[in-house]
Parts: sequence; C-alpha cells; structure tokens
Amino acid sequence: MDRVCVIGAGSSGIAACQVLSARGIEYDCYETGSEIGGNWRYLNDNGMSSAYRSLHINTSRQMMEFKSFPMPAHLPVYPSHFQIAEYFDDFVKHHGFRDRIRFRTEVTGVSVASGGYSVTTRDRDTGEEVSGTYRSAIVANGHHWSPRMPEPAFPGSFDGEELHAHFYKTPERFADKKVLVLGIGNSACDIAVESSRVSARTFLAMRRGAHIMPKYLFGMRPITSRPRRSPGSRRPGCRRCPSGRCCGWRAASSPTTACPSLRTASSPPTRRCPTTC
Repeated sequence: MDRVCVIGAGSSGIAACQVLSARGIEYDCYETGSEIGGNWRYLNDNGMSSAYRSLHINTSRQMMEFKSFPMPAHLPVYPSHFQIAEYFDDFVKHHGFRDRIRFRTEVTGVSVASGGYSVTTRDRDTGEEVSGTYRSAIVANGHHWSPRMPEPAFPGSFDGEELHAHFYKTPERFADKKVLVLGIGNSACDIAVESSRVSARTFLAMRRGAHIMPKYLFGMRPITSRPRRSPGSRRPGCRRCPSGRCCGWRAASSPTTACPSLRTASSPPTRRCPTTC
C-alpha cells in the first residue's frame, strides 16, 4: 500500500520514476510496449506512437533535456526521434531503474480504493490479469495515442483516402496525388512539406492564421535555447558583489551562508551574498 503506480514509460513516466527512485519511494512502472520512449519510439510495438520517420523535436535539446542527465553535446540542436529514444534509454540506464519497469504490461483499470487506488494490469503475452493497491497513481500515458476525427464528420462525400496524422509515417503514399492537409499544428506543417515533395499538389487549410517561428534566430541561435552568459558577466538587474563580478555563488549555495567574497573578519558567516543573481 506504500507503493506508487506509474503508468507509462515515456518521457514523463521515466521522469517520475527517476524522482521516486531518488527519494527512496517504492513504485511499479507499467509500460504496454517492449521499450521505453512512448511517443518517441518510432513504430513502437505498443501501437500508440504518433512518430513519423522524419520527426525531430521542435524545441532545442537544451530546453528538452533532463536536468539530472543533460543531452550529449555531440547531438544536433534539434535531435531526431531515433536520437531522443536513445537518450531516454541512456537516461534510464544512468539512473539504474530499468528493472523497475514492467514491459508489455497494460493497465486496464484504475479505481479508487480505501486509502489509495486499485490498479488492474494485463500481461500482453499471457493475458493474465492482476490487481494491486497503491497509495498513489501517476498517469503518464501521454496525449498523442488516441487520434480524434471530426465529430460530426465533414458533410458531403469523398472517395479518396482519409488519413489522420497519428497514422502517418512516410510520404510515399501521396506520390502524384492531390493532397489536402487540415490544420496548422507541428505535424500538419511537417506533413505538408513532405507531401509537397512527392505529390502532384499539396494544399494546407486552417481555421485561423498562426505565427510560424523559425528554429533559429537570424539563422544562428536556436530560438528556444536559454540565453548564455559569459563567465564573470552579471545577470540583468544584478548588483555586483565586492568581488566585482557576478559569480552566481548564491544560486549554487545556501543563501544563508556567506559569499566567499565576504568571508572577512568583519563579515559573520551567516551574512547573505548581496548579489541578486
């Protein structure tokens, strides 16, 4: 009853597992597929991944990486789904909790029980169902696995092929055809661009306009990257400490302990660093 149930071993699920492990909280993680990665595992055998072959992240690795395990510097600024899946594998290996994940185990039901939650799981290989009680349940099964079609359906009739972006993998099926892509989200834009390279014509239709932002600011810095400061420079609005520079010391140490620059005979050890950075 003291254990926690984590549903899903995608990006959010493994983040939850890492935090629980670090705090010594017992848990079980259930993953329907055979591998971790969730939506970022291309052709995931859990049948729920929306990743297409050319998919890359649309936020820089600097923004997407886990704080406890930064992405390797050799990766491109915007890694592919293959590289993200490998990074997730390395993250789990680094923190050593892969054996805590029960693969090919589907959660079929969660209900409130006395003092916690009753969780029912099904082994995908044997079909065996098991129920257990947990004090908490973390639902990390993502939001891309269940495609939504227009309801009610579009009026009129259409004899061509209708395909939800969830099921799109490669553009070959659109060769020499007229293609209409509905929407202007990330997937819609990617699919429209890929389709235009092989189709007779591709049209992009949307309900309302949207701003399209480039991945790089002026072709140089990733638009989603964190601003960088050179060593010794001060942050905007930061007061300089007696050392004459912003060392970032307060952010890295307890704010109730004296800044190394202030450890003098006239400065008690509990004096705060005067910088605001």
